[in-house]
Amino acid sequence: MTTQPEQRAPFDWQSYEDLELHPILSAALAAFYEHGYHGTTVRDIAGRVGLTMPALYYHYGSKEGMLLALLDIGMDDLLAHIEGGQEAAGDDPLTQLENFVSALCLHNIRRQNFARVHAESRFLGPDRRKDYFKKRDEVFSTLLGILERGNRAGRFALEEPHTMALAILGMVNGIVEWFRPAGAWTPDDIAERYTGLALRLADVRAGRKRPQ
Repeated sequence: MTTQPEQRAPFDWQSYEDLELHPILSAALAAFYEHGYHGTTVRDIAGRVGLTMPALYYHYGSKEGMLLALLDIGMDDLLAHIEGGQEAAGDDPLTQLENFVSALCLHNIRRQNFARVHAESRFLGPDRRKDYFKKRDEVFSTLLGILERGNRAGRFALEEPHTMALAILGMVNGIVEWFRPAGAWTPDDIAERYTGLALRLADVRAGRKRPQ
């Protein structure tokens, strides 16, 4: 009798389950989120997780190694959600833009701790920073590609897609600085509002009604 391979459920790009982290990385993430990279010591991380400093160095080599591991996990998670949203959008640039902005909004909210730690990438050494920036550049190139395709198809009216991509990223990434779980807006409310703003910035054309 042939055993059929187990089929996995489709990836839900709008869902954010808790990420499984090594206890050391969970402690490092909390410390970096609260105190920043330079404000955190290896001794602090060791104390949070109940390990000796040599044990931490054995697993991740250095504080920078822990930071890089967290940056990679956070960026891989973001890219997976962006990719899932693009697959769901099909060939329509407007839906692609909506899903991109929504995925980035939800990352900055649902993964606020990771989103804030992204800024600590400036403390990586040159070689490690280069590898991380390749992943970060994928986010920008995905958005730029959406805007350029929309322009060519006559769906957007942008004189400078590159500048608009930077503006949209700056706008959405700013969420991490002000979002509070106890606020009046839910994560979905924020994603909807920011998606509408992005569509206005892109100057949507070709018969699609702009958000009011």
